[in-house]
Amino acid sequence: MQIGCCWFDDKHKELINQSNATKWQLNNNEFWVLSVLAKHRGHVVPIELLSFPEELGDYQQKLSVSDIEQIVENFKDYFGKNHCSLIEVIADQGAILYNKVATNHSSLLDSPVKVISSTHYILIILMTLIASYLVHSNLNEPDYKVPTFSEQFITKQGNLVSLNMYQSSDKEDDSTFRLQAKKALRELKKCPVMLWDNITATAASDEKTVSVVLKKRTAEGWEFDNIKLIRESADQRVVNPTWLKEVNICAD
Repeated sequence: MQIGCCWFDDKHKELINQSNATKWQLNNNEFWVLSVLAKHRGHVVPIELLSFPEELGDYQQKLSVSDIEQIVENFKDYFGKNHCSLIEVIADQGAILYNKVATNHSSLLDSPVKVISSTHYILIILMTLIASYLVHSNLNEPDYKVPTFSEQFITKQGNLVSLNMYQSSDKEDDSTFRLQAKKALRELKKCPVMLWDNITATAASDEKTVSVVLKKRTAEGWEFDNIKLIRESADQRVVNPTWLKEVNICAD
C-alpha cells in the first residue's frame, strides 16, 4: 500500500521510503498499528481497537495510549516532513491514517500575534483605503421628509390623534393641498368614534392617487391598515362622513 512517499509491505512487515530508498523493518507493535489504520484508512480507529492486537498470538500485553502515541510519532518520522500529517492521534478518540495530505493554507487569523510580511501589510492598508473611499463616496446626506401638513386633534372620545399629509416632492405650490388637508381635518374631527391614533396620507405626483396608512396601539401591540384612494381629479372632494365610515376610519 502506498502511503505518501512510502510503500507499506505488509508481507515482509517493511516500510520503504521510495524518495530516499530507506527501509524500516517494523516491530510487532508498529506493524499492528499500521495494519489496522491502513485497513480503516480515512477513518478514526478507536484506541480500544489499536491497543489490544487480538489477531496476533505473539502479543501478551495491551498497548497503552502513550505506546500508541509513540508509534504514531515514529511513523511521522518515517513518512518525512512532507507527509507526516498523513497520520495523527485524535485526542480521547483514537488515531487516523489519512488518504492524502491535507492542504494547510496559512491565515492571518492563525494566531493573534502572527507576523505578516510588509507586502501583506501594505495590501491590507490599500484595500482598507479603497473600501473607505467607496463607502464614503456612496453615502448621501440623510433625507428627512417633512409633512406638508401636520396637526394633532382631540377626538370626541378624548383621544389624541395625529394627522400627517405629504405632497409629492415635485410640487412647488402646496396652498391647494393644504386647503384640502384642512377640509379633511374638519371632517375627521366630526367622527362620532375615531378608530385610529395616527393617520398618514401621501399624494402621488398627479395627486389623483392618495395612499393612507392607519395606525393604532392595542393591548397586543400596534395594528395597521392602509387605503388607496383614486380620484377622478385632484380637486375632487372625497373625504366626507359617509366615506370615512365606509373605509373604517370612523364609526358610529
